[in-house]
Amino acid sequence: MKAVKPVVFLAMLTTTVTGHDHYIHFDEVRLNVGNAYNPIHGVFVAPYNGTYQFTLTGCSYDAHIAVLNIFVNTVVYDTLLAGDQNYTECSSKTIYVSLKENDDVFVKMSGGDYLCANRGFGLPSFGGVLLSVE
Repeated sequence: MKAVKPVVFLAMLTTTVTGHDHYIHFDEVRLNVGNAYNPIHGVFVAPYNGTYQFTLTGCSYDAHIAVLNIFVNTVVYDTLLAGDQNYTECSSKTIYVSLKENDDVFVKMSGGDYLCANRGFGLPSFGGVLLSVE
């Protein structure tokens, strides 16, 4: 059995995204223990078979929305909706997923029209941690 090292990351998006059908590259990495998150491509690659926790936070200004999909490989695993007609709104979602070594996890804005970034508040953000090895 190979030695298992800790895996945890936290990354933020520093630039507002408009339109839809965009892969989100969370470009400011605050923590990347195990180097499983690649900010150039915006992809987390599972280094081990195991159970992982991911948290996604997205925000949109009033009268706009952002629909963010969390993908595992090529399949939508879950969806986050951020936005409201009357005020700026942020939403968060935490998921738990069993991954195989080299599975990809990434975020894509599939709908809506505005994902606002606020570097001072560290938003939007995407993070994950290895909970257990299988």
